[in-house]
Amino acid sequence: MLAVPSRDWSVFQQIFADRWETFQHAHPRYQTAYYDDLVAKMLACGNPDQMGYVEYRCLHCGQGKHLVSMSCKSSLCLRCAKVSVDNWVSQVSKALHEGVIYRHIILTVPAMFRTTFYHNAAVVLRAFMRCGAQCLDDF
Repeated sequence: MLAVPSRDWSVFQQIFADRWETFQHAHPRYQTAYYDDLVAKMLACGNPDQMGYVEYRCLHCGQGKHLVSMSCKSSLCLRCAKVSVDNWVSQVSKALHEGVIYRHIILTVPAMFRTTFYHNAAVVLRAFMRCGAQCLDDF
């Protein structure tokens, strides 16, 4: 018996399998071994043939074999990254504002400025993040 990933997960993996090379071609900054490794690990996640598995049996009779596939622990993997994110949120919530429940907030940039932000990320995003943090603190 092997746990089967949810259909949503399979769709997510299939999108990456079908579109990763096209995406890299359109966005050259992702044409690195680092991103290729993340995607490869994520695509193999939960596949016992590629990632391996742990086999459990009943301690009393040795029957009832149950296989659990190993996970990839990739930051790109929706299933595996969730554990890291939950741990991170727990740590951040203790450090930011004591007694305040931490919520993930995404600050977006209007579409007309995205190219400028992308090409000047090191300078512009740093200032943008400082401004966003100050606004949240003020609020």
